[in-house]
Amino acid sequence: MEFGYFKKPVIKKTTKCIPIMNEENVRIGFIRRFYTNKVEKLIDHIFDEFFVNIEVMDSNSNIIVTAIENKSLPSLFRSNWVIECKGKGRLVLEDRTKIKLNPTMNLIINDNTYYLKKGFANKRVRLENQEQTIAEITYDKIVPPAKVSIEKKQDDLSLHLIACLYYIFMLRE
Repeated sequence: MEFGYFKKPVIKKTTKCIPIMNEENVRIGFIRRFYTNKVEKLIDHIFDEFFVNIEVMDSNSNIIVTAIENKSLPSLFRSNWVIECKGKGRLVLEDRTKIKLNPTMNLIINDNTYYLKKGFANKRVRLENQEQTIAEITYDKIVPPAKVSIEKKQDDLSLHLIACLYYIFMLRE
């Protein structure tokens, strides 16, 4: 079982690198939001959280995971991201939320589907597949800077990828 945490930023639109730490308080990576161009940044400041692109780096600032939101007409109604992950290749993350109180996202890796779910009035977000829970993500308080803790129970996905998925989930919540 692996454990990691990071601090939720006070400002959602920040592009600063946020350190990801392990249980011994050793930095294992960074996570940050980025914009692909200046027009995207301008649109995002006008319309709240319109584009969400995330990069996750290791402790040496080498990019491990890059998630870029699709910009197409169908993605205006249901957002989806193309994720490039070292070791896993190209993945697809889709927003499947029907009710805002119960957000859900699907991660598709080859033929496997993982579900990122949060229940109503629950601080815990679960990443699971059909058989088991892969990781549980919790935060200590609602108001930023909250500490987001990731408890990885299975070795299916890396801690960096799980942090990226939750960061997207958090910004869309």
